[in-house]
Amino acid sequence: MASGSPITVLVADDHPIFLEGLVEALGRRADLDIVAEVGDGAEALRMIRELAPRVALLDIRLPMMTGLEILHAIRRDDLPTRVLFLSGEDAGTTVYEAVQAGVDGYLTKEADRRSIGDAIVTVARGGTVLASEAQAVLASEVRGRVNDDVPVLSPREREVLRLIAEGYSGPAIAAELQIGTATVKTHTQNVYDKLGVSERAAAVAVAMRRKLLE
Repeated sequence: MASGSPITVLVADDHPIFLEGLVEALGRRADLDIVAEVGDGAEALRMIRELAPRVALLDIRLPMMTGLEILHAIRRDDLPTRVLFLSGEDAGTTVYEAVQAGVDGYLTKEADRRSIGDAIVTVARGGTVLASEAQAVLASEVRGRVNDDVPVLSPREREVLRLIAEGYSGPAIAAELQIGTATVKTHTQNVYDKLGVSERAAAVAVAMRRKLLE
């Protein structure tokens, strides 16, 4: 990034009013250049590949692909875009998984527009930003995992596991969660790996025994 040039930013959120307000506020800053605004994860990843923005500001709960799935794709393909999550939740498991996956920043939607803009600048310069609320739940989550042999499933993996237990097929799960069938297969295999099983019935049995299904 040349000295003095604005930081290119992609913003993704599935709530149009929130997205519009956020883009308008960030667009007032001379140090930021909003190159794309999108409403779903699949489009966000496509635009990240096409435009290579310096920072992607992502709602972690996007349809089609979640923020975490986009982050994994960016890291897997060694894309230059840095990722800042803006989440409506600060659950310990979600924050832990985001940090573990290598997110560059995590803010909640309670953050004001100036703080979000400043966080984008920090992330673009190679820094890391973690909201105080996220720090607290992350610390609690880490402590809770010490000597805990219960497999840790991501929120999406838990959704897939629940639907498997309810008898949904792979295509039916994809339709229910509005994600691709290949993504369902990936989540299913991740569940199998974490539970140490190789098929559906065993996954459900182990999950019930370990109280992963309610």
